[in-house]
Amino acid sequence: MGTKRKRHPPTSDSSPVPSTDMSSLSLDAVSFQVVAGSYDRVLHGLRATVTGKSCSFTPLFLFNAHASSIRCLAVSPAESNSATGKRVLATSSPDTKINLYHLHTRTHLGSLAPPSASPTTSLSFPSKSTLISTDEAGYIHIFRTRDWSLLTSMHCPAPKPRPGAIAHSGIGGGVSDLAVHPSGKLALSVSRNERAVRMWNLMTGRKAGVLAFPKSIPRLIAGIAGDGIKVAWRPGKDSGYAVLFERGVVLFGADSEIKGTITAQPVSKLHQILFLEVPSGDDTQEVCIVATEDGRVLLYSLPKPAADEELKPTLLSTITPSTADRSRIKDFSLLPHPSQNGTYFLTTANSNGIIRVYALDFGSRSDEQSKRQKVDKEAVGDTVADTANAGTGIAHMLGEYDTNRRITCLITAEVDESAVKEHDEDADEASDDGSNSDSDGDSESDVNIVEDAEEDEEWGGIAE
Repeated sequence: MGTKRKRHPPTSDSSPVPSTDMSSLSLDAVSFQVVAGSYDRVLHGLRATVTGKSCSFTPLFLFNAHASSIRCLAVSPAESNSATGKRVLATSSPDTKINLYHLHTRTHLGSLAPPSASPTTSLSFPSKSTLISTDEAGYIHIFRTRDWSLLTSMHCPAPKPRPGAIAHSGIGGGVSDLAVHPSGKLALSVSRNERAVRMWNLMTGRKAGVLAFPKSIPRLIAGIAGDGIKVAWRPGKDSGYAVLFERGVVLFGADSEIKGTITAQPVSKLHQILFLEVPSGDDTQEVCIVATEDGRVLLYSLPKPAADEELKPTLLSTITPSTADRSRIKDFSLLPHPSQNGTYFLTTANSNGIIRVYALDFGSRSDEQSKRQKVDKEAVGDTVADTANAGTGIAHMLGEYDTNRRITCLITAEVDESAVKEHDEDADEASDDGSNSDSDGDSESDVNIVEDAEEDEEWGGIAE
């Protein structure tokens, strides 16, 4: 048996970390929920409350959600026209089950058992009416959330053995990650042992095409295996997509041609990727966020190139903890501030179990950059001066929380006060009536769970 990993205290002989100026930061009070999965089967729930320039944490729940380590999490999108705010938290692990929970009332709704009976590798809610899961057997399962019935299953064929490779039993083309296009009509997937990205037509539930990764991708980025780890659609119309490899990111255009690459300096393994559009003067700016093995979160600006020009990302900011902790960032999640445009809350989790919350203030930077460009243009005509410290002041540390567990995945969601209040009132009424019925009594039944009596809007992508 393996020995338990020892947790070493932070050392003091680390490189200096640049301080962040919080004098210009002004945040309205807001709360959101943080859910983290761990290697020791525990699902950890926290409520993060941001007041002024700090963040406090309140534990909400702590329990064993699976029979083995929790691998991935997903939360259904909020319903803007709903008074109850019923949102579902889905969790998965190598025990082949997908557990479902009401996010705000924290009640167990039941479990899904995909027909492939293989460990789930990713979960996503592309809409409030659809849940998509992928597994190590190469299947993509699409469930309808109204009654949790299986709409369709798509299968990635096992990759052909590479020349000179030794065949091992049980190693196939398990799907590593899947990204659904905002239109809900297309999806991209990357698989293990397959140096390609697959496109799926969700209107028909069939494969739409395969793009083999070009050999021009440097080995420094692709790594030894050359497999894609994550895939994500880039924001904006016809912007294309990106594939995360072991040590870098390759940016593809809508025509599947390579437009640019991103590598961390110094070079490090990458674990997570996310894109967003932020305000930039009178226009918008594409930003790519990546997490590294050595404890950094890097923010890159992706300018809009002219036709046939290479995309050259620019480093906006490097987020590092204020302590000497350099543990790898296992996962992160991003939430926009509900009332302040251009402000986001970045929540990170490292392998030592520390959850940190940062405020990303793109709004003030956009105003400063716009004014600076205006002054520079008046001074030197159409030439804009390059500023070396363009990213200073974007990220502000708000607070951290030590879970004392090895975190594997993390997700954040807004807190619906009406749903929590309704749950508390129902609990009080049940207590007054002397009813001690167990809400999980028939929650172990697979798939057949009815969420709502009303008709949900169907996701335009799956033909039943």
